Amino acid sequence: MNGMPQVKMLKVNSEPVKTEKLDSLTGLLNRDAAEARIASNLEEGGSFYICDIDHFGRINDQYGHLAGDECLKQVARTLGYMVRKNDILGRFGGDEFVIFMPGCGEEQAREIARRIENRFRTGGKQENRGIALTVAVACAVCRQGDSFESMSVRAGSELAARKKETNTKGGRESQEDIYWKDARRIREDLIEQINRPGAYCRDYEAFKSIYRFLERGIIRSGQHACVILLTVVDDDGRYLMPHQKDVLMNCLGENIRETLRIGDVYTRYTSSQYLVLVIDTTEGQADRIADRIKDKFRKGSETNELLIHYCYALQPARKLQAESSWG
Repeated sequence: MNGMPQVKMLKVNSEPVKTEKLDSLTGLLNRDAAEARIASNLEEGGSFYICDIDHFGRINDQYGHLAGDECLKQVARTLGYMVRKNDILGRFGGDEFVIFMPGCGEEQAREIARRIENRFRTGGKQENRGIALTVAVACAVCRQGDSFESMSVRAGSELAARKKETNTKGGRESQEDIYWKDARRIREDLIEQINRPGAYCRDYEAFKSIYRFLERGIIRSGQHACVILLTVVDDDGRYLMPHQKDVLMNCLGENIRETLRIGDVYTRYTSSQYLVLVIDTTEGQADRIADRIKDKFRKGSETNELLIHYCYALQPARKLQAESSWG
């Protein structure tokens, strides 16, 4: 109105706060704003909490800083759900968050600290894309004559003592234990829960990767594998019209899945074709597999469309020889 820039205001912890006083990553009060707000509320008493993410450096190292940022945002959201309207919640930087709850006494404060830790212990992994995430919480209840600094020192000392006790109780966690936990977590992430028997349907790019992996394996193992190309055509041996394809191809896909074994792979190659990769199979066996699929398809189709196939055996992956000279 008078040429002066307008400052955007956001409502945080029930009071308007200038955007420059918010943490840019989480949207919570930043360190200075949280400290000032807590200091101005000490007269009515309350409890002060420091919340620290366990092994946050390891999360950054293992999953990357973008994943670490997502964990910080999730912690901010979860803490936001757990505080009351008039409580003060801020991020002090790094993986440290602070809360001040006015009018909260000693017994209630300890229970709230346990509740926050349990919330992350039971729900952290599901909410953070499989990353195991826990939070340590220490609290200090406001005493007469307390300042922000004195409460912060008491809570910080308690947090340091708890972390030391956790690390030394029963012996410090070894690197081998850490990596074993990583291996178990990887296994949980990678393992497939098979809901339906039959072959494995993948998109073409994934199919190609499996194909090339098997080609490499044949060099060492000598394992047999074959590819079958199945094509649906009309009575004249031509491709189907668009309106005919979808129903028949869906039917054929189900026939392939039900006919093949759980270790075989197939993909839709074109609008009228499927590629099938059968393991531990010779070309003669692959022809018989294709015939079984054809029989099943004919029985399930009320039209005269035909199914033709070609197959070939996988060969070991070609190892390109380096050129002996340029030119």
